[in-house]
Amino acid sequence: MMMYTNIKPLNNYNLPSLLKIYKLFRFVGVLRESQKLFLRNGKLMSSITILIILLSSILLVVNLFSIKPSITDLALKATFLPMTIPGSPEFADLLTSLKNDLRLVIGLEGIFILAFSFSSLFFATASILASGVTYCGKNLSVKELLSRGMKSLKRPFVTWFYIMLLHLGYCLFLIAFLVPLVLLFSPKFTLSAFSIIVLIAATLFQAYLAVVWNLALVVSVLEEKWGMEALGKAGQLIKGSKLCGFFLNIIFGVFSFSVIYGLKKIGNTAFSGSEIVIPLILLNSMSLIRLFSLMAYTVLYYKCKETHGEELEMQGGVEHQYTKVTAVTPLISSDEAC
Repeated sequence: MMMYTNIKPLNNYNLPSLLKIYKLFRFVGVLRESQKLFLRNGKLMSSITILIILLSSILLVVNLFSIKPSITDLALKATFLPMTIPGSPEFADLLTSLKNDLRLVIGLEGIFILAFSFSSLFFATASILASGVTYCGKNLSVKELLSRGMKSLKRPFVTWFYIMLLHLGYCLFLIAFLVPLVLLFSPKFTLSAFSIIVLIAATLFQAYLAVVWNLALVVSVLEEKWGMEALGKAGQLIKGSKLCGFFLNIIFGVFSFSVIYGLKKIGNTAFSGSEIVIPLILLNSMSLIRLFSLMAYTVLYYKCKETHGEELEMQGGVEHQYTKVTAVTPLISSDEAC
């Protein structure tokens, strides 16, 4: 009996290490679950994918063909401007025409940006709804999904507006941080080595911040929360899982960069004579990556709710803060409730 008194259970040593490994590679399980999510309800997810590709392609083609004549005319008049005498009637007419063409180009681009932003936000909402419904084992028709997405668009729009403000604030902070460094150090050193290190660090930090921002968009779609309330709820839910969201952002970011770089290399040779093929492939590829990232964050949302729900049960309701983030929080309707 004495020979066993000093032996401690092996699980006491292995459990913390196993938990750390599980949290480190949890994003792999989220990606696998996201892939299964698409296959589980192939009809609905395929319909959303086709609609996203179709509308994005139509908007891009309309934009390119509507703005090309104005840009061509603007470039042609700009070449004639140095040949005219300043102060002459011809110079004034040409300058007025250039300003009108420039206003037209800016107006057309503004309309395209607004239309594309609206369609992107709408289909992001529909994608999150479809992922949530599929994850919970429910089903919706495409018509019901689009109708419900339109009705709930206000919440993600407000949250998206706050997220854009946070993005803008981060970019301004980064500029304010980099400008003094550029002035202090020599241009050669700053542009070659130091700036690359700073930009990589800034990109990684933004990927870390974007974990809460992306999850807040999911929260605003699946719950009756928006704006700062959705951001606060996302911050509560993601506790203990930020590393998982960070790795998801890194993977999708690296994949997006690889697609852009690969298409640029291929396009210079395979599609050198076409001006529309590469932009179409690039836009649709980015749309599909965005769709899959939203599916992954929807899965992460439910995983976080399950995690906090288990904590509530183990603690027996002692910690009041967990009652705000458990799985009993009502979603927007019974169809999305698991």
